[in-house]
Amino acid sequence: MTQGWNPIHINKFKEGNVSDFPAGLLSVPTFSERAINVLGDLFAGKVELLPLLTEVANSYYAGNVVNVLDCIDEDHAEVRLFDDGQVMKYTRYAFLEDKIKDEDLFKILVHDSKRILKTKVFVSDRFREAVLEAGLKGFEFIEVWDSTNYEKKISTVHEEKFLQDHSIEWHTFELASELVRKHNKIVLSGEWAIRLGNEQQIQIGHMQEDGTYLWLNPIYYPPVFIEMKWRILE
Repeated sequence: MTQGWNPIHINKFKEGNVSDFPAGLLSVPTFSERAINVLGDLFAGKVELLPLLTEVANSYYAGNVVNVLDCIDEDHAEVRLFDDGQVMKYTRYAFLEDKIKDEDLFKILVHDSKRILKTKVFVSDRFREAVLEAGLKGFEFIEVWDSTNYEKKISTVHEEKFLQDHSIEWHTFELASELVRKHNKIVLSGEWAIRLGNEQQIQIGHMQEDGTYLWLNPIYYPPVFIEMKWRILE
């Protein structure tokens, strides 16, 4: 992707402290130049760094993670399924240790369909320690797997009652986006939501750990949305 990349302009969403890892590009991690200087050795061969145009003095780069691993331990991972039996999302991760033991930054393939799970980026303890030691700002780390304890649970928010209720009507992304634009509906899929904002602009929400949504005005829809099934928030 580096070849032919045309830097896109990123507007400041709201005033706040300077961050080395700002939110704003949804599933694409964004790094400050300071973060790149600290973490550069861990990025080598794993991430394409794509320059962004911003209205602030600091330089920022989108991180296209190209290190994709087929590393899910399907015997120990726990999932939620679509009606057709394919994996909708992981509710408990388990990895094949021999596949990730020397990896510091990666995305994964969903084990049944072999599609890339584009909304998640995984890092090692070594990556986390480098961030903390350098005092980089804006990073939030959530432990999803402990290689020494398969019974460790993930602390995250789930829509259990909806995922287990087969009476819920699921829609394609094309129909769901039409319901948002033409009928002012809010649609949900896993940790994602789409709605119309106050100025009738499409907004994308990403569920946070406390169950609230971080709403953004997107430049584009993440391509993974096309593959997802959506329900209307009643």
